[in-house]
Amino acid sequence: MTSKLDDALVPINSMIGALAPKLRGALVEELVDEITREKPTAESRKAMVLDNIVAQALREAPLPSRVRASPKLARCVGTLPEATFTLAVDVVTVAEAILTAPELTDDMLMRVCAPERQDHMKIIARRTSLSSPLAEIIVEHGEPSTILTLIRNTGARFSPAGFDRVAALHGADPSIRSAMAQRPDCPADLSARIGAVVPKETLTGDALTEKLHELAAEREMFGAMDLLMRCIGRDADAGRKIIERDDEKALGAICRVAGIDAHTYEALVMAWRVSVGKPTADVHKAPVRFRLMRPAEIDRVIARLPLARMRVSPDLAPI
Repeated sequence: MTSKLDDALVPINSMIGALAPKLRGALVEELVDEITREKPTAESRKAMVLDNIVAQALREAPLPSRVRASPKLARCVGTLPEATFTLAVDVVTVAEAILTAPELTDDMLMRVCAPERQDHMKIIARRTSLSSPLAEIIVEHGEPSTILTLIRNTGARFSPAGFDRVAALHGADPSIRSAMAQRPDCPADLSARIGAVVPKETLTGDALTEKLHELAAEREMFGAMDLLMRCIGRDADAGRKIIERDDEKALGAICRVAGIDAHTYEALVMAWRVSVGKPTADVHKAPVRFRLMRPAEIDRVIARLPLARMRVSPDLAPI
């Protein structure tokens, strides 16, 4: 039936194609308004006819008309699926209203995902919730910046196989490794496997500072925190909880006890914020706050940190 309908609409589509751009844009807007007002069922012949006509007209409609039609079509996904998809793969200015619409189905979003549509996939990756199959399609087609956006979205679901696939394709990127390790749903064995490898011995002085700068440059905050906690004889798991709580003041207290200078602390804060996608505009103020920390604040933070546990790892014994 669809094929017969397409054949029957060829003359109409040819006439629409012959219209001037402004007239074509006006026609699109009028048809979309008609659908919005009447809201026919997707199975009705009228909806099928208009879906075909609007999809055809949209391909040549002027950009302003497509921009105006986009949020309206976002409310008619079920009625005009092909017209909606036409705008969903349009330029980002047009597609964004469609791709953020809660009515869009996973099937349509998966059709949008392709290597040449990184900006579109970033918009999808920021949706309030993403199913595991949709997230894994983005993993297959996404570039590192797209995958980082996806991993940082706590509403995106991943199966264990999905996490493994991210690690296999993008595990060399330190930002992605760090973001994965910070997700509460990341399997423990994978989190341990992608964590930074740090020396087992306790470093001090220049060697400690040099290693921390190296880890900060690679944005390996978990490795840096493990090393710091080892240096002050405290439990590594507690250090990771500080990262999960986003507690920069606690990091400052640990650095003060470990004998870290303000410049190194600033580098760690910068790496931390970059790895989790937070603003870095005021990072230059971190050394001032670091130097002004009161001894009582430092003592309170350190007192709450449990000592390293011998049963977990003998080399983490308290100093």
